[in-house]
Amino acid sequence: MVTATLHTDAGPSPELFTADRVETSRLRFRMFRLEDLDAMCEITRDAEVMRYIGHGRTLTREETRDNLSRIVSAFQRRGFGRWALELKETGALLGYCGLSLGNVEVGVELAYMLSRGVWGRGLALEAGRASLRYGFERLGLRAVAGLTLRGNLRSRRVLERLGMSFVRDAHFYGFDCVQYAVSRDDWRDDGSLYRVISDG
Repeated sequence: MVTATLHTDAGPSPELFTADRVETSRLRFRMFRLEDLDAMCEITRDAEVMRYIGHGRTLTREETRDNLSRIVSAFQRRGFGRWALELKETGALLGYCGLSLGNVEVGVELAYMLSRGVWGRGLALEAGRASLRYGFERLGLRAVAGLTLRGNLRSRRVLERLGMSFVRDAHFYGFDCVQYAVSRDDWRDDGSLYRVISDG
């Protein structure tokens, strides 16, 4: 079984930490800010967006604030995480995408959530490709996993189009999931626009 692990356990000190930003053809990846809360609340109170995330229910403003705080804190501790996704054309916040580490057995996994208004435009693929490239080229990951609930066919198609292969049916975070993964050796850069902006 492919295990998604970090090449190194070393991470930046939070007080010295400045996150890399990433740009693709249509998207801008950046750290979350306090002022993102209102836009994220619009996304997390959409029942269709939340259908396959967590317990499948919408979130309150307080729950969304807590989630954003955990996302930022995890990014600072590890030096990588889930970026806020902006549409470059308008600056609108679309959700998040990036790399998460929530289960030692799974290892580093791709995580994303996009506003329903931008579904069907290939933005999850664009964001996922950039996140994988960052993980393999910038972080030196050996593999990246993808987890989703069994019934989430839309997300399974995204993972497969990103080059991930089905690993197994599994039970993680209290849910019945399917696990996918792609190794660094099997991953292929598709040549799309990708730029890392580092202020460090």
